[in-house]
Amino acid sequence: MVLLVAVALLTPAGLDARSSSVPVFTGCTGKTHVRPRAIVIACGDGNFFLTGLSWTRWTAHGAAANGTGHLNDCTPDCARGHFHRYRVAVRLFRPITCASKQRRFTRLSYRFVGRKPPGVLRSGTERFPCDFPPPPA
Repeated sequence: MVLLVAVALLTPAGLDARSSSVPVFTGCTGKTHVRPRAIVIACGDGNFFLTGLSWTRWTAHGAAANGTGHLNDCTPDCARGHFHRYRVAVRLFRPITCASKQRRFTRLSYRFVGRKPPGVLRSGTERFPCDFPPPPA
């Protein structure tokens, strides 16, 4: 009986099964993730993305991580621009239950820690609603 309980508490994502209300994050890809290592912020063109995310918290109410932000300077234009790396702090929040009955974080906020890109705000927030990304046509 003890062995069955111990096995039942583990899920493939490494979460406690009792925390089935712990939300996932979908982001630009439409694939669900728990503690993703990378996230694309600029879904349309990929000119801002995060890598090396190390999650310090992932609960029913929010998640927090630190990692590296890669931002294209778009100079002289985004096609010929160069990516620069910056330390970032990331937070996922505003979980809701979608029509699929899946709980998802619908907001992502980021903050450049230390040096920030010139001409860019130190922080921002992006929305990832349940119907995002839209289904393929």
